[in-house]
Parts: sequence; structure tokens; C-alpha cells
Amino acid sequence: MEQIDLKGVGNISVRRGAHIRHLSIRMSPGRGVWVNVPYGVSKRQVEHFLAEKKEWILRNSAVVSRYEKEAGTDVSVGSDIKTKLHTLKIRKAETPEAAYKMEGEEITLFIPAGMNAERVEKSIRNFLAEIYRLESRQLLPERVRELAKQYGFTYRKLSFRNNRSNWGSCSFNNNIQLNVQLMKLPDELIDYIILHELCHTLEKNHSEKFWALLGSVCPHYTTLRRALKSYHTQL
Repeated sequence: MEQIDLKGVGNISVRRGAHIRHLSIRMSPGRGVWVNVPYGVSKRQVEHFLAEKKEWILRNSAVVSRYEKEAGTDVSVGSDIKTKLHTLKIRKAETPEAAYKMEGEEITLFIPAGMNAERVEKSIRNFLAEIYRLESRQLLPERVRELAKQYGFTYRKLSFRNNRSNWGSCSFNNNIQLNVQLMKLPDELIDYIILHELCHTLEKNHSEKFWALLGSVCPHYTTLRRALKSYHTQL
């Protein structure tokens, strides 16, 4: 992928496409900064555009970097990601394929030095998702049972998925599904999501009765609900 080195910022990826109508800058936790460029726009024009937007890029990159640190979504080579049970160290190595080494609570993922950026990002995200899946199965079933017993809820099955649409769901038959990315959340937010889905075993929609029920088992749910907005379901 084409890149432009903006002084004081670093490499910015260039994405060109027939569907792109205007020059625009985008950034995302764990994915860095990129510029969308219509066909026909020269590299010199893109460089001029980025130079004009440099202060905006620096200001917003700082916000994204802070989010990455707090939410554990920095998936670049060289980063360390602390999960509930492990520390994932992402390191470059002279290996033909991605490989990993597990020593107690420490897992090192080795990324081939010659791997292109898109494959690096995909490999790291997939590996991190598997760690989250492993930890979810180790930690969450017991916590769901504890909270259900404490507040008198019953449910049928518990399963786990890695998706971008929600943190959890409860089916009409009271099967609860939780997102493996709960593992990157503080414990109080995990409990809030579990209680939210347990309440759906009795109230299937977000009616006044549902929120009253949730408030009876989680009195500070409004504060927790706001805090959850600082996180997202994208690795």
C-alpha cells in the first residue's frame, strides 16, 4: 500500500478508490492514520493536503493513542497487550510464518520481518481474538453462574463470539451469547453486561420494566453504560 511520510507524524497510508469523491483523513484505534484519495489526485496534492491538516492529525492521534493504551487495542509490532490472564508481546522475527511461544502468563507472537502491513495487522488481531476466546471460556461461565444465582435469574446456554455488533445478547429461549472482547473491559463493565443480558431473560426488550429490573440489580447502571461508550467491539 502506498504511504506518505509526513514530517513529525510518520507514515500515513494512502487508500485510492473509484468510490472516493473527496480527500479525507481517517484514523482508528489499532489501525493508525490513513488518507482516502480519489483517482486522479497526485501524490504532491496529497502531501500538500496532509501538511495543511498536520495539527489536526497530531491532536486526534494523541486521543486515539490514549484510547489504545486504556482499552488495550494497540496491535502494532513491538507493543505489549495485557489481558485478564496473559501478557501478549508482539515482536518482529526472522521467521517464514507467524509463530508464538507461551511461557506461563507471557505469550510472545513472532511476526515475520518481511510480512506486509495488512497481513501483520490481520495476524495480530486474529491471535488476540483467540486469547480473548480462551480467557472468556475460563472466566465468564463461573461469573455468569454467580450473578444468576445471586439475583435469581435462570438461563439455558452460554456461548461466545467475536463480533462487532454488540457486547452480548439473549435469545427468546434465554440462551446468552457474550462477546469475547469483554476480556478487554474492566471487571465492573463485564458484570454490567452480564446483568444486562440476564435481565433480558425476563424482559425481552428495553422497556421501562427492563430498565427498572436492571436498576434493581445494578443500581449504577447509567454510569456504567456511559463508561462502556469509551470502548468498542472492534479489535
